[in-house]
Amino acid sequence: MELENTFSLNKKFNIMIGMINKPEKPTAIRSDVFTSLPQEVQAYIQLLEKQVVVLMHQVEKLVAKVGELEARLTKDSSNSHKPPSSDGLGKKPKTSSLRGKSDRNPGGQPGHTGRTLEQVLNPNYIEVHRLMTCEQCQSNLSKVEPSGFEKRQVFDLPKLVVEVTEHQAEIKQCPCCNHRAKGKFPENVKASTQYGERILSLAAYFEHQHLIPMKRIAQIFEDLYGLSLSAGTCQNTDKKLYKNLETFESNLKPHLLACKVLNFDETGMRCEKKLHWIHVTSSACATFYGMHHKRGQQALNDFAILPNFTGSAIHDHWSPYFTYQQVQHALCNAHHLRELKYVFEQEKGAWAQKMASLLLKANKMAKQTRDEGKGKMALQDIQIIQQEYAKIILEGLRDYQGVLMADEQEIKLQPFKEKVGKAGCNLLRRLLHKMDNVLAFVHNLQVPFTNNQAEQDLRMLKLDEILFYS
Repeated sequence: MELENTFSLNKKFNIMIGMINKPEKPTAIRSDVFTSLPQEVQAYIQLLEKQVVVLMHQVEKLVAKVGELEARLTKDSSNSHKPPSSDGLGKKPKTSSLRGKSDRNPGGQPGHTGRTLEQVLNPNYIEVHRLMTCEQCQSNLSKVEPSGFEKRQVFDLPKLVVEVTEHQAEIKQCPCCNHRAKGKFPENVKASTQYGERILSLAAYFEHQHLIPMKRIAQIFEDLYGLSLSAGTCQNTDKKLYKNLETFESNLKPHLLACKVLNFDETGMRCEKKLHWIHVTSSACATFYGMHHKRGQQALNDFAILPNFTGSAIHDHWSPYFTYQQVQHALCNAHHLRELKYVFEQEKGAWAQKMASLLLKANKMAKQTRDEGKGKMALQDIQIIQQEYAKIILEGLRDYQGVLMADEQEIKLQPFKEKVGKAGCNLLRRLLHKMDNVLAFVHNLQVPFTNNQAEQDLRMLKLDEILFYS
């Protein structure tokens, strides 16, 4: 039985809030006591009451502001959505993993195919080191046939020498019509001197796979090959490769739309001196990148992948993704683990640590089920996870009773709106309302626990941007 059938979303807050005692209001001065006081005292008390109200309002604002600023100082890449590059030089040493301790031993796991440098049967060159004298009695061995060889192989690069191929097109005078005819060069040979495809391919590989700036690429070719490769040559190669990607892109979208699971993410990036957004859609073997001047639904519609996708979409809890109702949404639990860590460490929410442990436990159970070759988890195991999930949510609601009661009416009217407040309260609402999205990896074993695939695909682009502007 699904948790929604036993723990209805419409009744969750009514049941839970009803279990929480509301605070009592302070007792005011009785009217008969107040009227018995002298007029001057009454006026003074009324003046003080007004000042107290004003001061209390200012104190509340200041306390909230101080709390917000303190919260910012305690957030880093380990307990929030902030990237590791924002941690700075004062980054705290990493003492633990959010994934918890693994049962596996360090190093290669059973079944892992290791890669060791092994001797080959047919080496390119053979150097025989002849033995002329016996090392014991100094006898002459120059005419003695060897009984065997001890072999050692050295793997090295060939000499870094640029090869120049000259293409010659024949020119002939036609004896019949006296026409001067000329042979045709290969299509890729267009100038009297030019760089070959291997050199240009290597330059593009350095630039895009290893994010080496063009000036340093030129320096590499100068140092290793004695070639003066200009930045313009690299740019022209990029344009040529970009045109060649049109066919790939036309085949990429149908491939992605046919997948059962896709990862989505986006990040800001400077383009033409303006802020643009890189949107990424990833499968296990292919990735689509799209640059757009908008971040939200307009960009997603223009790329025409998510609006036409009907499988499981893994992403963070950014609201525009939820406008597409034809997909099964799954939330990234790596984000949740970082936020839960912050709530536990900074807001002392014990429920957050319990929820993090439950999510890690559920992920371990899902992985074990996949490793056993099963298509889905046992229904009993899913129900146990759901019941424990609901129990932890209830414990968290008790911790944040003041904040929840303050906007109880708004929660009932707009249950999916996350009102600005304590980090733990916002996270608690999300985990409550989007429970099925959080536990999607339990219901569907093809759904990953995190959105790491999309985030890793974006990481190198951000690194490239940092290197470009540094």
